[in-house]
Amino acid sequence: MAHAARDLRLLARTIARLRRDIRLQAREMQALIDADLDCTGAARVLMHLSNDLRLFLEKREQLTCGD
Repeated sequence: MAHAARDLRLLARTIARLRRDIRLQAREMQALIDADLDCTGAARVLMHLSNDLRLFLEKREQLTCGD
């Protein structure tokens, strides 16, 4: 049981970090758009961060549902 609680805490920390990184990357991408600069790299990073977040949210759901 303690192991599952530890895993959930680590997942929560990772999810919070990814959400923060997504917010920062979205701001950076918007700044590039506002400056009429190429935002391809920032968009690619944002897409990868979003995919990672989705995976970690699914993992958390699996742990909490007791699959």
